Amino acid sequence: MTRAQLRGHQVICSALIEKDEKFLIVMCPKFKVWRVPGGRAEHGEKLEETLIREMKEETGIIFENPKFIGFGQDQQFHVLAQKETSRLIMFFYVKTNQEPELDPNEAEEHKWVSLDELKKIDNKEGALIDFFNRNPSFISDIM
Repeated sequence: MTRAQLRGHQVICSALIEKDEKFLIVMCPKFKVWRVPGGRAEHGEKLEETLIREMKEETGIIFENPKFIGFGQDQQFHVLAQKETSRLIMFFYVKTNQEPELDPNEAEEHKWVSLDELKKIDNKEGALIDFFNRNPSFISDIM
């Protein structure tokens, strides 16, 4: 049996990874925007499982018990596929002391930025902007 073509938002799980009061962001080669690491949920996979798998694949960072902190939605242009996608990104918070080992297919470059710097970056994914609009005080919510 084959699954029907799904319509609507793709479900993505992403992590705001904190280390020394800075957050990891990556330049996404597919969308040409700054984003926090994450990826698409597979059929039947729990969101936390998706996040843990994606973080290990994309960053090499391993952790347990991610904390769900909110969601963001966007329509983002996929530069490589030349099409627009509709996404619902589930954001989680994790803390680490590890440095990332990035998959070059997932990140052209990376940097650690403060929360204020992250909020001020112009070229960031739309769902992250939407998340900050929905959760203006998220950092105080997790502390």
